[in-house]
Order: sequence, then structure tokens, then C-alpha cells
Amino acid sequence: MKKFILNSIAFIPILVFLLHIRPLYLIYTEKYKDTVAGSEIYLSIYKSKQKKKTKKLLLGDSVGNQLFSNKTNNDSIYSLACNQAIGLVGHYILLNNYLKAGNQVDTVYLLYAPFSFSNNLDQIYTYHYFLKPFYKDEYLSLFTKKVYQQVHKIPYFYLSRYPYILTSNWAPDFVSKDKTDYTFLSPISVEYLIKMKELSIKYNFKLIIIATPTRVSKKPFLDKLDKHRIVENNLVNEFNNYFENIIYLNDDNFIDPVHLKDPPKYAVYYKNKFLK
Repeated sequence: MKKFILNSIAFIPILVFLLHIRPLYLIYTEKYKDTVAGSEIYLSIYKSKQKKKTKKLLLGDSVGNQLFSNKTNNDSIYSLACNQAIGLVGHYILLNNYLKAGNQVDTVYLLYAPFSFSNNLDQIYTYHYFLKPFYKDEYLSLFTKKVYQQVHKIPYFYLSRYPYILTSNWAPDFVSKDKTDYTFLSPISVEYLIKMKELSIKYNFKLIIIATPTRVSKKPFLDKLDKHRIVENNLVNEFNNYFENIIYLNDDNFIDPVHLKDPPKYAVYYKNKFLK
């Protein structure tokens, strides 16, 4: 019995090694970035570090990515649109990467659904879509105190970069217990919109925020949104005509609460009207 126990203990390191072969291979080759959910985020991170001559940069959530895919928009409009789950802190990091790479832009478009601004890194998706790509030494200096506070509320946040977890779609069942006093701009969204504005001043570009197409059934709710934080934080110019220009579509034009059935049908309109 003692020999069996000793042999079992001796086998543990071998078992651990075998279990980590595939995750370590996926990390070494970076293949996990193509296979996990949210692969579009890793593509945007990669693109954000490339040197380009494009003067118009587009950031956006998943609907923005539907309209201007980060896979195909690499010329007159350079799209880093990916997913709202990375929060505006994630989009700020993408923008900062692009500027730090030495790129010069004259216009940055943020194509964002009205409901995406409420993300305060308090979603069940935050662990997989934000922590795994961004919770690393490279970006920690760009995190505000509020970001750290939110991150530390998520179970096992410190394991998000662990190989076996990083290369899988696993995330803890996280339900935020935060009490909110906002219906539109979350505290983290406010912080990073201000930071984006500061970059626009430093690097001399226009920051234009544009709403994605929205279900007409949502209009009564949007009309009641609390917009006072726009004025309080001096973001009036950035949100100029944001609500007035919302394109409301019949609900049958959507495959779910926010995503479009036929994105190309509206991409041309957006390009001609808003992305001149």
C-alpha cells in the first residue's frame, strides 16, 4: 500500500506535465487566439500594434464589428471593432496601442450601441473577454483604481492567465452584486471616454461617437436614459448628435436583442453618412 501511494505521488508531476502540454503549445504558437471565443479581440489587439498609413480608425462593439469587420477593413477605414465585453477600458487600450505604434490619425470613430456604455466590467463575460486578453503586465499601468476594484470582485481573477484557463473558454459563474445608479454611462465608461478625449487632444484627432442600429422597441427606454454624466464630464462634443442620429429598425431586422440579420445592408449607409 505504501509503495502504491509513493508511486501515485511520483506520477502527479508527470500527470500535471501531460495536462499542460496542449495549453503550453497553444500559447507558444498563439493558436489559442484563433480558437477561443472572442478571437476577434485578439485580432484587434494584433492589428492595434501594426504601423499603418490609414488616417481613419474605427473602434466598436460586436455590432460595430458586424458593420465594419476587423478582418476586412484595413484600408481607408482601419477597424479595431470587436466586442463590448472588453469595456471602454479595452477599447482605450487598443487606441493607445495604435498611437504608441507611431500611427497618425485624423479621426477616430467609436461605433457603439447605446446599451454598451453601461458595461462596468461587471458582466459574466468580463473574465473571458477582458481579463484573459488584457490582465497582463503590458497593460496594468493603464488600469484605473475603479478597474482594479471591479476586477478583484471576479472569482479567480488571478488565474485568468493560467495556461489551462487562458487557452479554454472556461470562466467562473460570476453574477455582480453591484448596485447601480446609472442607466447609460457606467463609471468606467466615463473614465475611459475622458482618457480617449485626452488622447484626441494630445495626438490632434477628432473623436466621434456613433450609435449602431437599434431596435425600434427600445426607443422608449432610450428616451428615458439618464444622460447627465455627458454634461458633467464635458463630453458633449463627443456625443454631439449621438442620440439624434440613432437609426431605429423594426425588430425583425435583428437576430437577437442587438445583432443585425443583414449587416452589409447598413454598412454602406453608415460609411457614406458618418465615416466620410
